[in-house]
Amino acid sequence: MSDFLQLTFAGVSQGGVYALIAIGFVAIFTVSGVINLAQGEFAALSGLIAISAAGAGMPLIAAIAVGLALVALVAVVMERLTIAPVRSMSTLTSIILTLGVSTALKAAMLLIWGPNARGLRPFSEGLIEVAGITIRAHELWILAIAALVAAAVYWFYEKTVAGKALKACSEQPTAARLVGISLKRASLLSFVIAGLVGGLAGVLASPVFFSSWESGLTLGLKGFVGATLGGLVSIRGAILGSLVLGVLESLTAGYVDTGLRDAVAFLLLIVVLVVRPQGLFGRQAEARV
Repeated sequence: MSDFLQLTFAGVSQGGVYALIAIGFVAIFTVSGVINLAQGEFAALSGLIAISAAGAGMPLIAAIAVGLALVALVAVVMERLTIAPVRSMSTLTSIILTLGVSTALKAAMLLIWGPNARGLRPFSEGLIEVAGITIRAHELWILAIAALVAAAVYWFYEKTVAGKALKACSEQPTAARLVGISLKRASLLSFVIAGLVGGLAGVLASPVFFSSWESGLTLGLKGFVGATLGGLVSIRGAILGSLVLGVLESLTAGYVDTGLRDAVAFLLLIVVLVVRPQGLFGRQAEARV
């Protein structure tokens, strides 16, 4: 039983990182219909920037803030240069454009930081024993911050004027235009949100999974699977889907084979797209996959 609890907690911790990336996918897709394949690169870039800033002598919090700010800026530039100029944006077009940005970001990270993976120092050192399971202190930070950000994002969409405007753009874009809501500004704001949550996922994951020029690929794919489980239109569904994915990966690695960990995500994605394309936690009317 203790092994099961240990693996489950580790999976929930991993799922918290995936959830932040999945929120970024949903934030962009619901507003503009864009599937941002560069979302994982936001995470990798933020981690590498924070590592370099901390290595230059900056306090950890300041280094993380620099990483998040620069990634948000990259997201803004990406939206202005590649998404905004396209008048008719189909899903296929968005995939091609964002794949190009993803490749460019990978190349830039490889040139600047080289091929070796590195990790940001944990927010807290040490191990904690709870109910017979061993928990790394940093994993508690991941869970706490992921939960706090998820709650903040939900509050933003449900309680603020800007958040409700974004929801209006996703649900009734024509009506949103008629009442004066700018879809261009909404798209830009959605990319800022995606950049911030993706960057935060990167700095949280870095002490555990390490950061490199190619680490964003895995994180991005896992986040996309989590978002797809929610139908790509539900923040709550994306969070739940990401947690389910993290737990399934951890249990598979612990009880079956560690080599099958990554295969879980792709198998789950195929099954969901074939059997329930609106997502496990999405409503039929909301299906956009």
